Amino acid sequence: MPPSDDPIEYNAADQSAAFSAICDDLVAQSYSVQNNALPEALIKLLSDRVHIGEGPHFKPAGIGRKSDHHKNQNIRRDQIAWIDDEMLTDQKWNEWTVALQMALNKELFLGLTSFESHYACYEKGGFYKKHVDAFSGANNRKISIVLFLNDHWVVADEGELRLFVGQECDTQILVSPKLGTLVIFMSDVVPHEVLKTNCTRYSIAGWYR
Repeated sequence: MPPSDDPIEYNAADQSAAFSAICDDLVAQSYSVQNNALPEALIKLLSDRVHIGEGPHFKPAGIGRKSDHHKNQNIRRDQIAWIDDEMLTDQKWNEWTVALQMALNKELFLGLTSFESHYACYEKGGFYKKHVDAFSGANNRKISIVLFLNDHWVVADEGELRLFVGQECDTQILVSPKLGTLVIFMSDVVPHEVLKTNCTRYSIAGWYR
């Protein structure tokens, strides 16, 4: 068989194990933190996408939905760029999220039918106060995912993601935004926030409906 031209080669066994661990965590505690869920080559492509060259075209992010959408820098200070299929890197990310969606539907019977995501850039001083991702109404977000793209993060950089979990949301989980760390949680039951960062911080945020 000739060598593949695909820059991303998946190890099916590794992917299956990662997806199973995610599903088990979601059932047990409504969130999952994984350090090796994505192929290393894909993580490198995504990191290069935001760090090398012009990168995505970021715009200031807002809050709210549809007619209530507005910008409020007292609540969040980040910039975003929605992901489509124009770039090979983005295509490979979308392919991976489809594989995860299939696993979530198979193992957890969630009936997920669509996915959307964007790159996020928090410059020094950026933050996002405590909130939940699910809006009221139909076609709601069910599962949220965050992938960190910060190669040389150190403790002094801060900018951690804080999850509020447990029946009373009184247990706090602090996740360092290190390159390749993936966080997945139930959109409607896990409040979370991005702590103020001391350096430019990159990630991808996405939602299954």
